Amino acid sequence: MNLVRLLYVSKLKKNKNAVKDLMDILTEAITYNSPHEIYGALYFGNGYFVQCLEGERDKLEHLFYKKIIRDPRHEQCEVIYLEPIKSRLFANWHMKYAAFNKEVMHFFKDHHLEAFNPYLLTNHTISPFINLLAKQKDGISTLRLK
Repeated sequence: MNLVRLLYVSKLKKNKNAVKDLMDILTEAITYNSPHEIYGALYFGNGYFVQCLEGERDKLEHLFYKKIIRDPRHEQCEVIYLEPIKSRLFANWHMKYAAFNKEVMHFFKDHHLEAFNPYLLTNHTISPFINLLAKQKDGISTLRLK
């Protein structure tokens, strides 16, 4: 099996209901990812998305280039990390939503001297950020309460 981990960043296009768009994206991700054996986590803050996906390379590339990059809710989609893996960090989630939190904010201030902006991730900070993302609790229930 040709397993890889892909990390991409994008911006949410300005809209009237960001929470609804985020819920729709998460629902669509879970529905699509489960039968395709794709796992991962999505983090959203300051108008930015960062999503880590794990699965077979051809399935992830199809998902990114045929679906995500064409999704009208995203703009400036960019893959910043794609590496082969032997085991999954996100094996328990077809799509986990890591809620906006102080731990991630501190990570960005400590490493990039700025609030959350995933375009600032570098070769030195991508792996620690992915590990931090893997440790976050699933926040879908908190999103539904908004």
